[in-house]
Amino acid sequence: MSKTYTLEEIKKMKSKTDIDFFNKTTEKDIMEQSMSDPDTPYLTEEEIKEFTTPEEREKKSGKKD
Repeated sequence: MSKTYTLEEIKKMKSKTDIDFFNKTTEKDIMEQSMSDPDTPYLTEEEIKEFTTPEEREKKSGKKD
């Protein structure tokens, strides 16, 4: 079971984020990292165009979910 933290405990925690690495990371780096991650699907532009909002689906079906 995971531990539960209070807001005060969280505020006192020291960050483990490497700020220098974060600031130096480029969009290209992010894309390469995401494409190499097997748990992150890489969608083509055509696949992305298939996404719709709930409002668009509602309008198409003629009913509210």
